Amino acid sequence: MASERISTGIAELDRLLLGGYLKGRSHLLTGDTGTGKTIACLQFLLHGLKRGEKAVYVTVDERPAEILESAESFSWDFQPHIQEKSLVILDASPYFSGRSGGTSEKGIDPQKIVTDLGIYARRLGATLLIIDPITPLILPTDATSSSQDQARSLMHLIQSQLNTTNLFTAHLTTQNTTNGIEQFLAAGVLVFKTTEVNGRFQRALTIRKMRGTAIEPGDYPFVLVHNEGIVLGDRSASRASTCQTEPHIFEYFDLPKNRP
Repeated sequence: MASERISTGIAELDRLLLGGYLKGRSHLLTGDTGTGKTIACLQFLLHGLKRGEKAVYVTVDERPAEILESAESFSWDFQPHIQEKSLVILDASPYFSGRSGGTSEKGIDPQKIVTDLGIYARRLGATLLIIDPITPLILPTDATSSSQDQARSLMHLIQSQLNTTNLFTAHLTTQNTTNGIEQFLAAGVLVFKTTEVNGRFQRALTIRKMRGTAIEPGDYPFVLVHNEGIVLGDRSASRASTCQTEPHIFEYFDLPKNRP
């Protein structure tokens, strides 16, 4: 029996993946800074919301306002979805900046992360979860803990306790503290990168794996197109552009009251 798919928001990628991501499973977008991971997340989010899905978006390295600004650069407006309560953006950066009572020095408890996420997801009725990036959340809780165990625990808890289709991003570096364990745990892995071709740099993605899908190996070049986002293939070539006793991990983001 074929697994149900959910659109990535990228038409050409959906075709390669026989319909898109695996519904109800976790997928990882990995790569260096500036390779297009966040845009891919926003594109997936936008198309999901248009289909009537509800989503929780967790941002760690950027503030919610910066995520909205990135979306606006492609003429994507998420503010109506926030106002309609079909989208919640959670800001995890205060946790890492010491605003949670210094607990960042002790690492993060995976069960607490998932408990907090579950509160928001159930309140919203969310079907999609995006964590951008997941890398800081899979650091060990203390010096004696294994980073692989931390990553495995977090991803298994999300998969078992949240009824969502999940999209995570991760930094790809030569010193990956988890040794890529999150890639083994994810149902699908896409690698984003920049390559040099004839003296010019271009973006490309590689489908490292997608369970239950026959993938043709190779790099798939793409460009960023205004109002569309990531576009794969030759079609894009001429259009390149540009009340708890313990504090919550996440800070709820709401629109400023004085916005029109």
